[in-house]
Amino acid sequence: MRTASSFAGLLTGEQKIIDSIKSWVGGNFIGDDCAVLASQTLVSTDALVEGVHFRRDLMTLEEIGWKAVAVNLSDIAAMAGRPRYLFVTVCAPPGFSQSDFRSLYSGIGECARQYRVSIAGGDITASEQLMLSLTVIGDVHENGCLTRAGAKPGDVVIATGDFGASRAGLWQLLSGESSGKRSKEDDAAHALRKHICPVPRLSEAWTLVGKTGSAGALMDASDGLADALVQIARTSSVGLMMELGSIPIHEQTKKIAAQAGADPVEWALYGGEDYELVGCIDANVWGEWRKEGARGNPFVPIGIVTDGSSIDLTRHGSAAPPLDMSKCFQHL
Repeated sequence: MRTASSFAGLLTGEQKIIDSIKSWVGGNFIGDDCAVLASQTLVSTDALVEGVHFRRDLMTLEEIGWKAVAVNLSDIAAMAGRPRYLFVTVCAPPGFSQSDFRSLYSGIGECARQYRVSIAGGDITASEQLMLSLTVIGDVHENGCLTRAGAKPGDVVIATGDFGASRAGLWQLLSGESSGKRSKEDDAAHALRKHICPVPRLSEAWTLVGKTGSAGALMDASDGLADALVQIARTSSVGLMMELGSIPIHEQTKKIAAQAGADPVEWALYGGEDYELVGCIDANVWGEWRKEGARGNPFVPIGIVTDGSSIDLTRHGSAAPPLDMSKCFQHL
């Protein structure tokens, strides 16, 4: 019988701590991108800490504010919900001025307005470094709610967007290769935009839940595609067969990886912070959806769900090395 323990060797340190917390507190709501409350309300919280999730010498306060909101909204998108309210806590370091607060909240407000979310409260306190902790409240979509636990053998594994670009953007920032590219709208700025101003895939999630209702699985790839695959397989008690050559990777990501001497597929699997959606959908439903053509379908197939207990990888048809979760970003 397949159990979650089949994937114990593929858990990050963060996931191990989360499992322990669930056992300590009996957290029946813990385990997805959001808690689903009895009132069909979705609640999630995320913290961004200076020196861990961002550096103020690499990003403006407006960009940090935008990103803090976007990554929280991505949690709602990961369950195909509709975000409604945000609560924002700012822990400000010494010397953080009123002008700094204004810049930070400019980015927070811009992202919230774009996605029609109301800032309903929060807190402000002092800290040794800048930290933002946001709580987002939303509603379950009228067509249903998708969790990590809904994958079944025979489903198609699908994903939005492209992977590895945020890691490429981070490399540009750290290497000083980002000069003059931050505000451009062409492909030369793709990786930077993905890292600095991620887009929560809300409309894409709503399109998916409109096709599937609550049948299927969904989460976002905030900690990397590899982690998303492990979490879906583990929670759904299924196996996965993945073709690495099917992972969508932007051409700019490939070019930057070549500059860095890195494998773009490894960036796609382990880089994290792409905030794309990874889901599983019934093969028949997927087939009918694809017949409608690419227009209106923001997803691409990247694998299949199996009646197994492992994640098996191929690369251009040949067996690939297994996932190495030590390459993921480690929160702890």
